[in-house]
Amino acid sequence: MNAAAASGIADRSHRSGKLRGVEAGRGVAALLVVLVHASDMLSPGKYFGALPFDGAFRFAHAGVDFFFVLSGFIIYHVHRADIGLPGRVGTYAWKRFARIYPTYWVVMAGFGLILLYSPERDPSVTSIGNIIASVLLLPRRQDPILGVAWTLRHELMFYALFGVLLLNRTAGRAVLGIWAVLIGWNVVVFTATGSPFFHGMANYLPFRVFNLEFFFGMGVAILLGRGTAWRPRLLLLLGVLIFFGDGMFESFGPHLPAEWPPRQLAYGVGAALALYGLVGAERAGTLKVPRVLFALGTASYSIYLTHLIAVMILQQALLRIRPYVPLPLDVSFLMIAAIAVLGGVAFSTLVEQPLLRRLRRQPKPAVVPA
Repeated sequence: MNAAAASGIADRSHRSGKLRGVEAGRGVAALLVVLVHASDMLSPGKYFGALPFDGAFRFAHAGVDFFFVLSGFIIYHVHRADIGLPGRVGTYAWKRFARIYPTYWVVMAGFGLILLYSPERDPSVTSIGNIIASVLLLPRRQDPILGVAWTLRHELMFYALFGVLLLNRTAGRAVLGIWAVLIGWNVVVFTATGSPFFHGMANYLPFRVFNLEFFFGMGVAILLGRGTAWRPRLLLLLGVLIFFGDGMFESFGPHLPAEWPPRQLAYGVGAALALYGLVGAERAGTLKVPRVLFALGTASYSIYLTHLIAVMILQQALLRIRPYVPLPLDVSFLMIAAIAVLGGVAFSTLVEQPLLRRLRRQPKPAVVPA
């Protein structure tokens, strides 16, 4: 690969510090996840007994699909120069640890205190085994105590398998290739028969359809690293249409299984095309990212981790004020979602970003010379 072409994707990133289009994508993904959870959590009978906006945001869980595509892109983009250099593994592992665990532990501790005093807590959720697995994000069939952290288990598995590429390029390609083939086979069997090929933990974590989306993101990074993007704004538009068209089909179309593979893959393809267009247009200088989306992207991890706690608290507040201020469902939904997002931005500004800056100043762990 030509060195200039390989580094072209990073030129604008070096000037601005981040790829603003990618940050905007992270912001959109985080906002979608907030919308689906706020929508679902207001639907029980004791609140409104219906979904806001006639269920338009049923599909918004697809923000997770976008996150996985983004993760595949970011990890390959940031660490492409480390592939085949085992001496970089220590730094790589430290960066991945610092990005995931410390902020998660702060949120997890706060959520744990809420559960401790909750009269509705489920003993199985707060069992010692689930506490340990949740804190360390260990593989387990049961979701973590902080429910949204199930995605972090997938992220950590991807980080570990990608790390093999750093240890040895050939071995890493083999490991990732075998992983992709097995996921694909599981998806094909599931689509054809309605039942996955793998069962239990194998289907729940390593061979779940979501994991293919990491490969979509890596594919985008590889293509963009080879030179100028082809018609990026057209592909951005096409990706957005596929992603949200698939979403509207889910929200208003026939009922299908929760993780129907063709639908998840359509979300992944749409997200990948949109990401290709975003980064390609930014490289070409034809993309202007709104500041609000960039800010949401910077705070996206905090928004993702904290929004369930915020919505839970706001639910209870809503029950108390509704007898005096009978707000309509759609208005309540928008207010709760907005406050949850702003709370995540505040947490990012006050906790996550200072914590990351402090960790980046710490001495790096010793690494083995290549």
